[in-house]
Amino acid sequence: MVNVIIYLKKQDSAKELVKFLLEEKLIASATIDENNISYKMENNTFSENVFSVITAQSKSLLFNDIVVAVEAKIGEDTPINSTPIIGSNLIFDNVIRDKTLSI
Repeated sequence: MVNVIIYLKKQDSAKELVKFLLEEKLIASATIDENNISYKMENNTFSENVFSVITAQSKSLLFNDIVVAVEAKIGEDTPINSTPIIGSNLIFDNVIRDKTLSI
């Protein structure tokens, strides 16, 4: 199991993407954090970017399918990563197994 983290530009609809991924059974659940500010250096200039960050729970074997679906819906320039869920209780585990595609 993994947490899939998707960084959407402010103009993209995070809610619509979550709805789509849930309908496709690629994720079991998700949260959306609005106005997440990311800072970095670009060409020796301090820059600030505002994102909507989706954190979704899924099976690790569905990660590549999620990437393909997001890139098809939003575009290839959408940063996506995942972090493993090392431990969970039976209730959490069952939700992810029951709400996502069978593998």
